[in-house]
Amino acid sequence: MASQSAKSAPAAVAWTGHDTWLLALVGISIAVVVLLISWAKLHAFLALLVGALTVSMLSGAGVEKAADSFTTGLGTIMGKVGILIVLGAVLGRLMADSGGIDQIVATLTRVAGPKRLPWAVTAIACIVGLPMFFEVGFVMLVPLVLQIARRADYPVLRVGIPAMAGLATVHALVPPHPGVLVAVNAVHADIGLTLVYGLIVAIPCAIVVGPLFTAYIWPRVSARVPDSALAAFTTAAPPSAAVTVALDHARSHVRAGTRRSASASASAASTGVAVTDRPEAPTDAVREEDEEGEPRSRRRAPRFSVTVGTILLPIALMMLKASCDTFHWAHGALLTTVEFLGTPMISLLAAILVALFTFGWAVGSSRREVQETLSRSFPPIAGVLVIVGAGGGYSAALQDSGINAAIGEAAQHLHISLLLLAWLVAALMRTATGSGTVATVAAAGIVGPLAQGLDSPHAALLALALGSGAAFLGHVNDASFWMFKEYFGLSVGGTLRTWTVSHTLLSLTSLGVILLLDTVV
Repeated sequence: MASQSAKSAPAAVAWTGHDTWLLALVGISIAVVVLLISWAKLHAFLALLVGALTVSMLSGAGVEKAADSFTTGLGTIMGKVGILIVLGAVLGRLMADSGGIDQIVATLTRVAGPKRLPWAVTAIACIVGLPMFFEVGFVMLVPLVLQIARRADYPVLRVGIPAMAGLATVHALVPPHPGVLVAVNAVHADIGLTLVYGLIVAIPCAIVVGPLFTAYIWPRVSARVPDSALAAFTTAAPPSAAVTVALDHARSHVRAGTRRSASASASAASTGVAVTDRPEAPTDAVREEDEEGEPRSRRRAPRFSVTVGTILLPIALMMLKASCDTFHWAHGALLTTVEFLGTPMISLLAAILVALFTFGWAVGSSRREVQETLSRSFPPIAGVLVIVGAGGGYSAALQDSGINAAIGEAAQHLHISLLLLAWLVAALMRTATGSGTVATVAAAGIVGPLAQGLDSPHAALLALALGSGAAFLGHVNDASFWMFKEYFGLSVGGTLRTWTVSHTLLSLTSLGVILLLDTVV
């Protein structure tokens, strides 16, 4: 029951001055990390390294012990989480380069129609965001969002906010995103069960933050897409022929029975997106030769069902294993097979092997093009990997110093639920540092050791509470805040009213659903 999630430490013992000093060390280390990131503009890896050494040295450990704690923690987290991040990045890149994103956009916008376009864009962002990091998915969706707004005569925020909401929701709550993976590892949760609960929590969050919040906020905030950004995306990344047909169909419905002259002018003024038609070069037909005159294969986009099936394959395998562990329906060789395929590394690897065919050779890509796609998968995740690794080192330093026992004692004296404690610590770290990943890994290092003795359902909810808190209040110290502002031509105030409020709403809504689940599991 809910009371079980409040168990946060062993039996209470007498509070000592050393315990008070250890709690103060948590604040000191957090302050060091925050100041180095936000004021000194130091990379998060170096900031977490300095923060970890600060904790170890001030707690009485020697130099050698401090270094050992950090390197051991870094190696442990990279071995368990780093490989999953790499595999997820490869799967996402294969989908993007194959044109699978275009196919998802074309199908869902055609099925949804113009009135339900924000719902369709939210669904698109959730699907696209499953194997991708937030920043990568956001940059890839921006051209499509601008094309939808321009060709369907939609205010850009009416499709831009749902895109951001869908990506942010799965990034915060659904494995295999790095923050959730770190939280799962820190609290020793079952990744399959966390995935199931994460999807349950993510669905209402995506609805609230996506189409519902968008319906309220877009008429109240003005946005004007910069001409340079619109021109760059229009020429460099035009939609495929399938997307163009779907958007033209949506636009024809928007125009039906209305006077478009006045409304088109108003839309252009409010969104900065031109409503006049310009011929688009279809991208389904690939050039016969590249810039160097070498022959290229004629790639075609994978079908919608194939795209979605490939992306959902690792999730299905992990959920299958979770159901087997919960309901014990498999035995013998079948159990061994399900356990093997449901292991996160194996399920992601299996999806990549399938994607090499469905997103590569089967749609006309040559072996050289597939190899180039695989090579492009790794550079964008280098920064994420070093931050996650440093977070593991920071977590180990906290544990080796004995801070986890002091925090457990403090939580018992405060009579605060472990779920709320996890959410509060992650929310404070997100507010201070601006990075959801940094907030999750730092908070997981503080709260994770308190999860000893929790059963699988409550450990999974604890991991989600860390992800929920790390989504709280993204503001001016968040790099993605400025990405959203510049791409959609918002003022700082407008970005605070859209980006910041939507992330706060996401965090609070997910916390509410997590607490509700905690009462019934």
